[in-house]
Amino acid sequence: MPTGPSTASLRSSIEEWLAAMLDGYQPRHVRDHKVIRDALFGFTVFHPYETNLIDTPLLQRLRRIHQTALASLTYPSATHSRFEHSLGVVAVADKMIRAVNDKKATEAYENRDMAEARLAALLHDCGHGPFSHASEFVYDKMSTELEDVRSEDRETFGGASGHEILSYLIVTSQRFKRLWEDICARYDTARENLLCDLAKIDLQRIAHMIVGVPTAGCPKYLCQIVNGPFDADKFDYILRDGYFSGLVTSVDIARLAVSLDLHREPGHEPELCMDIAGATILEQLLFSKMLLFSSMYHHHKVRSAFRKLVFLFTEARRLRLRLGGANLSSAAGFLKLDDYNVISFAPQYARLNGIALSVRDRRLPQRILVIDRETLSDTFSKVAWVDLGANPTTISNLESEIASAAKLNKGDVFVDFPPEPGVYKTANYSMIKRSPNGPLVPLDRLYPVGGWLAGYEHFRFRSYVLGPAGSEDAVADSTKQTLQRRGISVDWETASRLAKRETR
Repeated sequence: MPTGPSTASLRSSIEEWLAAMLDGYQPRHVRDHKVIRDALFGFTVFHPYETNLIDTPLLQRLRRIHQTALASLTYPSATHSRFEHSLGVVAVADKMIRAVNDKKATEAYENRDMAEARLAALLHDCGHGPFSHASEFVYDKMSTELEDVRSEDRETFGGASGHEILSYLIVTSQRFKRLWEDICARYDTARENLLCDLAKIDLQRIAHMIVGVPTAGCPKYLCQIVNGPFDADKFDYILRDGYFSGLVTSVDIARLAVSLDLHREPGHEPELCMDIAGATILEQLLFSKMLLFSSMYHHHKVRSAFRKLVFLFTEARRLRLRLGGANLSSAAGFLKLDDYNVISFAPQYARLNGIALSVRDRRLPQRILVIDRETLSDTFSKVAWVDLGANPTTISNLESEIASAAKLNKGDVFVDFPPEPGVYKTANYSMIKRSPNGPLVPLDRLYPVGGWLAGYEHFRFRSYVLGPAGSEDAVADSTKQTLQRRGISVDWETASRLAKRETR
């Protein structure tokens, strides 16, 4: 189990939070399997002990955390939560495991493997903070705490996102272990037709699946199904975000079931792969992901709301304010909050009231300038602009400088650099079997994924200068002066014209 001063401190805070959340909670005996209907995948059957976990305050909290933060302010039907996403990931993971087993009976999973993979899918997002990636950006990218945790155990946490680290620490906590033992004590495996002997479930293996790191006795392909190049999480959120936003994303889940395969190199564990006919499914996955980024995740109003939320959290941290008693100096503090109580607690502080109300009432910063590879005038400017966007501290300083020159307050102006679509993992590590007995090749050897991303960066990438309505001229002028001092040249007329397009 990972150790070190930063990890120990964070683990202690999580233990304290989980103990308070579960204080007085007693799991009940669930008499039978529960069937839950999902908008995407129809009926999914959950085992009684899974229903116990679903009913805990730990997972019920996810009902109050929106999957796409404040995207619903722009796409009104995108109000789905981390809760239904977690149930959906269980449904997809189950389909993937059964599909592999049908094709590779010699590598048949044990019932325990299926049980643990389903539990990992169910629990994989239990460490998310309010407004999902908005709070994660603050406690992960604008703080050294989780980077210190990663440095203490690169093997386990080196490739894990912030919420995955928190989920890992929750599942391996002593309080969660006691909860699981309480659940197990309510069932007789043989008599109640459970998937496996619950006493054999290994929470450590489940936690490693969540961060995508195989461990002793845990098949590599199971980790890849929960957290891998093309995992159940990606299939669910891409389809779910598209469905509830109204954007048409298409991934052939039915074809997935007959295209998955396992490949074993001599002396190595079997790994998940796709047959050559199923490679098209991964192409669909990547195209759909890029569509969501260009149309929703990078929409200027979605980004404006995101930046306002980030500012709310950073101001609460800077001023050492406790929202609902939550100390936001640590990532664990965000676990005490959800989307709803953030907006109800924040107005209690005068310094946060205006920010919270602007989010609640959709009074968001306006798009004043669009800066992209076409409006940046020369090669030096393009390189310098990208370098500016790579450091959150540099961006914050730039925003303060622009706001000051425009005679505005801190938090009135945002310079937003949307992150690029994360497709490299899927492109470089999704393995394709071109022939029954041939070697595996990565997806990017078959499809020009690198070219897709380069094309996206050139034609679809946009960064924004955002500010209050009525301040357009002042912010544009101060941005021009500020960037010129850094030697960055922009076609200001085009940057302003692009910003004034009538889009909500």
